[in-house]
Amino acid sequence: MIVELLAAVASGGAIAMLGLLAVRRSAMEPVAARIRELADRPVTQTALRSTEVMRRSPSSIPLLRRLLEDSPRSARWEREISQAGLKLRVGEYLLGRLMFAVLAFLLIAVLGRSPIAFLVGLLCGYMAFMLPAYWLAFLRKRRVERIAKQLPEAVVLISNGLKAGFAFQHGLSMVAEQMEAPIAEEFTRVIVDLNVGASVEEALYAMLERADSEDMNLVVTAIMIQRQSGGNLAEILEIVGETMRERERLTGEVKTMTSQQRFSGTILTIWPTAILGVFALFNWGQTKLLFTTNIGLVLITGAAAGQVLGYITIRKILDVDI
Repeated sequence: MIVELLAAVASGGAIAMLGLLAVRRSAMEPVAARIRELADRPVTQTALRSTEVMRRSPSSIPLLRRLLEDSPRSARWEREISQAGLKLRVGEYLLGRLMFAVLAFLLIAVLGRSPIAFLVGLLCGYMAFMLPAYWLAFLRKRRVERIAKQLPEAVVLISNGLKAGFAFQHGLSMVAEQMEAPIAEEFTRVIVDLNVGASVEEALYAMLERADSEDMNLVVTAIMIQRQSGGNLAEILEIVGETMRERERLTGEVKTMTSQQRFSGTILTIWPTAILGVFALFNWGQTKLLFTTNIGLVLITGAAAGQVLGYITIRKILDVDI
């Protein structure tokens, strides 16, 4: 059984290495193809749209690129990866999820060697396939929260620049140069978008899509209204900054009031796993039945699913929207 398990792990690792090798070997091919595509355009076309210039190929593997190019799910994954701040293509993200699923299925199926183990392996493979999506959602949420915390300072910086007589684009450049990541990265992308021909509205709406939050929506909406109806943008941004700081203060108070409950939810999630580890350390002869018998695999899978659902439920209850 151990030999078969090692063989399954080695096979999964080989598949993963071959996939990564194929991705890295052809990493430069889409760049050359994109240059040739732009060079072969008819002379009658006067200009390219900014979104067309900034578009990134979903994969460096030709077959996978053709499958993902016009897929709505590919566009959603690309947006989520961009919101998380990762330097990944959609194809690489999909291959990683598939490799996780295959490895989990092979481990359970080879370890159990029964129809029940096969079904549990399918379930674990699906859970492993979804695990990177939850990880990506966690990275997105954390990055958006960090941007929201930096946004009041960025708004004040732009407002001070406008009061000093600088142009709005110069205020954006000040944020990109003087502040830290991740908000500096977002404003740098706004500057790049403007340099390749995008309008201010397009660049700001693209930033709002990447850093979608209530505070960012408030800032972009205020700027758009001012550009359409006029007014003192410096004063408007100053008022918006005060509103965001007040909301941040209220959010901090809510987190302080619910900190004990969030800590309890974390302990209740970790505690059963710790107890299982202690039992496995001192009495592996009986604990291994959970991993080598059909009923054991069903019980351990149900317990893991219950723990995850309980943790998510507690987090949802304590997620107070302000």
